[in-house]
Amino acid sequence: MKAKDIIKNVCMYLGKEDILQSNIFKDGGQEPEPFATLEVDKMVECLNLINEEIAFSYLPIIKEKEIKLKNGEIEVKDIDENIMEIIGIKTKLGKNVKYRYANNKIVCLATNVIVRYKVYPEKVTIDSLSEEFGGLLSERIIAYGVASEYCYLEMLYDDATVWESRFKNALLFSSRKKGEIVLKKRVWF
Repeated sequence: MKAKDIIKNVCMYLGKEDILQSNIFKDGGQEPEPFATLEVDKMVECLNLINEEIAFSYLPIIKEKEIKLKNGEIEVKDIDENIMEIIGIKTKLGKNVKYRYANNKIVCLATNVIVRYKVYPEKVTIDSLSEEFGGLLSERIIAYGVASEYCYLEMLYDDATVWESRFKNALLFSSRKKGEIVLKKRVWF
């Protein structure tokens, strides 16, 4: 999903029609006022904060990478620059490998392994793509969070709590496990 589309939703939610009519969002639109670009920059920073909150607290971004270890060790930065946490290491056959993490290196008794890890979300700009969180969250849900953060920055606390409530409710609903609910068969005496 595009960061620009999320910010466009935020502008609609907050009634920022002057920003929506500018050439930031419309080809051939009017030249944005300097304050409008500052407002959009604030919203992009809020988007980065919300992406981090989602990745830390609700839906972590999990990646796997096949690694060939030299002398049974590898530096963490060589796996990925944005590693937050190592979840586990397995062989190609799926067997768990014991490992030790020390001095920014991973040491284990295997040479070819698959490392599973959590990463920090990448910083976005207005023209870049935002994190998709496995397709579980829509632009609308993320825009609720951005609107909440923006309102907190602008000291509109009542509006911020309304948007935060919408964001948390939609986020919890979207991130919960969905599937068939099976109840145990009851026995009557």
